[in-house]
Amino acid sequence: MRFFFSVFIFLGTLGVAAAKDIQISVPGYSAEIGIYEPAGASRKIAIIALHGKVDGRYHVGNVSLARQLSKAGYTVYTPQMPWYDYSASLSSAFSFLDQLVTQAAKDGKQVVILGHSVGATIGFLYTTAHTPPPQVVGIVILAPGHIIHRSRDIQAATARDVARAKELVAQGQGQTKLSFTDFNQGQTLGIRTTPEIYLSYFALDSFPNFLAFITQARVPVLWVDGDEDRVAKRMDSAGIYATIRPHDANHYTSVAGGHVSMWSNAAEPVVRWLERFSRP
Repeated sequence: MRFFFSVFIFLGTLGVAAAKDIQISVPGYSAEIGIYEPAGASRKIAIIALHGKVDGRYHVGNVSLARQLSKAGYTVYTPQMPWYDYSASLSSAFSFLDQLVTQAAKDGKQVVILGHSVGATIGFLYTTAHTPPPQVVGIVILAPGHIIHRSRDIQAATARDVARAKELVAQGQGQTKLSFTDFNQGQTLGIRTTPEIYLSYFALDSFPNFLAFITQARVPVLWVDGDEDRVAKRMDSAGIYATIRPHDANHYTSVAGGHVSMWSNAAEPVVRWLERFSRP
């Protein structure tokens, strides 16, 4: 399949906007990406920061961490990903990230993927269930969520709609936008998307099994949980981390905070871990 790539640069206008934005388009998805330029000498690593489900790339936690990492010398890209509004399938999200990695890797830079919550889970799957460009050299997992093969709550909340979506696809209505169920941090939410897109994120036989792929990590992993994150405790994050394919650069740690508030405290261990990859 031929991919069409377009980039448009314009100044950010919102109070929490990055220094500049770009836009990338691939078949099935087009979105804006904030760019946080490094302070001082630019390091050899560029970071792509993937948000969770709430507020997208403008979530205060995502913006705060991007600013802290840029102050440490890193160029940080904050894309608006389709799991914010379920506007594109997982495969389209991966194709979009391929194009963004190519853009971020210009001038010979290498790329580290960083994600929070569902962004952490999908960011990791991008490096394993998918083959990214070779410039991707590491993955930072912050308070991973949406591990549907471990979460009975997500399975129970979405089972009826997963079955309905499969029926609709079989009837040729896979691209009709309808109402479906999402589940996030103990809450059932309504979303509008197509059956095909819905299945790519919620069907156990469509969404890649994080628990299986974590044993096949291709690049070094930093995993950071919040010490008060009930999701991490319920999912046994430390136990899942212990199954990762061994690598000298793999590291697990925790910071103060819950599932979301830990985001604001993650910069220090992330910067310390990134030092092994990048020098000014």
